[in-house]
Amino acid sequence: MNLVIRPVHDVFLEEVAFPALAVGVVDATSGLGKLLEWIADERVSWLLGRVLDRTVGGSFFGLVDDEWLELVHILLFSEWERRRDGWHVAREHPGYAADYELGLHVALMLQDPSYPYGDAAAAERFREEWLGRVIRSGPVALVAGIWDPFPPFPPDQVLVTVGRSTYAPAENLAIADWSYRPSHAVKAWERRLDEQLRNLLGRERTRLGPVSLRESTELLAYWSGELPEAPTLSVAFSGLGPTAGAWVREVGEISRLIRNAAAAGHGLTSLVTREGGPISASEPGETAPAGW
Repeated sequence: MNLVIRPVHDVFLEEVAFPALAVGVVDATSGLGKLLEWIADERVSWLLGRVLDRTVGGSFFGLVDDEWLELVHILLFSEWERRRDGWHVAREHPGYAADYELGLHVALMLQDPSYPYGDAAAAERFREEWLGRVIRSGPVALVAGIWDPFPPFPPDQVLVTVGRSTYAPAENLAIADWSYRPSHAVKAWERRLDEQLRNLLGRERTRLGPVSLRESTELLAYWSGELPEAPTLSVAFSGLGPTAGAWVREVGEISRLIRNAAAAGHGLTSLVTREGGPISASEPGETAPAGW
């Protein structure tokens, strides 16, 4: 599976998109009408009108044509800006793109100090157990499609790509193929980021034992956004497979995503899709495209 995480304008999502989605999962016509009240972007208004003209009863879950899918993608994953006449699409960030397992692997390396990233079999068991516990905090939960806070509508009724579908109000639990975190959550992640990066480097020093980690200063500077390119590694993450050094770059990319989104006051949305799409598939440790 493929993973993309993008920065988004959380005011637009929380004040415009999500209220309309909450209506639309019951009555598609009313939900589309609410969006038209707020959105002035020419392309999106045209798409809304096209979908509305063809909608006769039912909910958003019954809408499956290409124009609806394009509309949902723009609503949830583009950056919006408020102008005098209403909301307009500003742009769509490339965001962070990777294979899903790689993204989960890197997020766990960053977030959980007990994650055994150096042992492939133990790491796989850890990921399976972590997903089974349904932990809602941190970037790992965003990657896994776990919502926090609990959404006012079932997200799987809006967009389905690979079929993750849990909506249990009694348990305050929602898991879907896409997820969202508001800007205040992203800022909280950013405040912990430097400490998490230092801890990860410390765990790698411990794993290497008496071997000197000569590039540690440059490595931490890259992860912290002080260097634009990853250092050439001779020791760090050695012995973990021929492509384990790529983890260094992925940690840097996901850290940069969090840092830049926090600085801009953005939230984040994640989306998982099936392999064969625009993102090249790779396993943890293999190179995958990533960027802002």
